[in-house]
Amino acid sequence: MTARRAVLIKLPRDKCDVDYVKRLMALANLAYRGYEVWVPNMPRTIQHQLYDFRDFKDSLVFGTTPKRWFAETWVPLKTLRIYQDGSMKGDKGAPVALDFEDDVIRLRQVCRNEHRYVVEVPMPRWVIERVNEGGDIKYAMIGLENDEPYLALVAERVVEPYQPSNYMLAIDVNAWNNGITWGLIRDGRLVKWKPERPNLSEIDGLYDLSMRLSREYGRLKRLGLHRTVEGRRLWRNIKKVRRKIYAKLRDYAQKLVHRLVRKALRHKALVIIDDMIEESRRELIEEKIPRGLRKVYLAETRRFVKLLITQLRWYGVPYEFKRLPSTICPVCQHELTQLPDRTMACTNCGFKAPRDKIPIHWAIKSHQEGDGKNNPPPLERR
Repeated sequence: MTARRAVLIKLPRDKCDVDYVKRLMALANLAYRGYEVWVPNMPRTIQHQLYDFRDFKDSLVFGTTPKRWFAETWVPLKTLRIYQDGSMKGDKGAPVALDFEDDVIRLRQVCRNEHRYVVEVPMPRWVIERVNEGGDIKYAMIGLENDEPYLALVAERVVEPYQPSNYMLAIDVNAWNNGITWGLIRDGRLVKWKPERPNLSEIDGLYDLSMRLSREYGRLKRLGLHRTVEGRRLWRNIKKVRRKIYAKLRDYAQKLVHRLVRKALRHKALVIIDDMIEESRRELIEEKIPRGLRKVYLAETRRFVKLLITQLRWYGVPYEFKRLPSTICPVCQHELTQLPDRTMACTNCGFKAPRDKIPIHWAIKSHQEGDGKNNPPPLERR
């Protein structure tokens, strides 16, 4: 199985011509559609990256095929790897050179339309770690994100999933206000379970601050004063607070994925994932959570699942998606009643447990009885 991971590296804007990168991205858009357009005032070596090799689309698999003309399409680039023992791997004429001797990455003529123009950026620790794990940085991509130049490095590794031990790691993905719950199961018995949540008081405080600033900005806009010095300053502060919210959630999601994957590797566990984000969205609506706060609570949850799958594949951890309901009794399969403090109780058999723990009980039941017997009846809501 071929596994891939990618990292984004921000390039210095003063050394990278944004307009030039936009032109390269336009050529990549055409390449996706099978066109070849040779631009006279652009380096041939760069254009050959798109057109010179027959299976050029193989280098585009890491991007998204543009659904419309003039969509921003990242430019695929070959890489040259220079190792500490002096050996080289890759195309010597590649525009991206990873020099492990000097711990730098050299970009040749992809940042500015000047002959032999080279930009050097420090080698990220991420690259060294992926190489030490047996990966190879075969491809790179350059593009813009929020009008800022970035370099994406793609690590590739061939790995076979290991044979699971007697451990199972069940992960129930919900909105951040309820948390992402995991349970470690050994031989059909729960060893440990824990709901993971970011610092919600901090997130809620930042959201309330952004709403206060937005209301003040709206007042200025109604008066026609939003383009004044005060209005512009207020708008910058609003964007700053919003970026901070999503940055904190993104950082928390990345760290949580890392811990869960390490836990699975340590126990050689089979990972069971319950991705029920749409049901979480309906639950937030039923709880009458404001629309803006719903968006915050759901932010980065899909990215969490994507990061989790990417790292599980990279390390050869076997995983599968399975429905683990939280409103159906794992003992008698009757619908549960929610009590205060998110406690679920069954009026039929007397079963009672925290709502976040119900999916883990279903994972245990799945381990004990097999997939054929214990599938719960379909319900529209959790």
